[in-house]
Amino acid sequence: MVKTSNRNARASVQARNVFDASNTFGRMVGPLYVVYSYGEHWPLFVHDNGIWYENEDRYSVTTSKHRSQLHPLLETEPRSVTWLKNRIREVGNL
Repeated sequence: MVKTSNRNARASVQARNVFDASNTFGRMVGPLYVVYSYGEHWPLFVHDNGIWYENEDRYSVTTSKHRSQLHPLLETEPRSVTWLKNRIREVGNL
């Protein structure tokens, strides 16, 4: 696992590597790669079978900054936090 800063974590996100940064982290959950802000209750991005999904729900100022710092810079499909958490629960725990 890589320990990094949020500013430098985008490379880990793009490579789908597990990382820990300041109040953010990336994890493999089954076949999914998930980027979280402030805990598992708030997934920012989910990579699932070649598609990046992005949390479209409102964020705090700090979480909005995390989103900007960690965005994979590829096309994303917006989804609600509820949809993302359900997907993680359904697919990630195979």
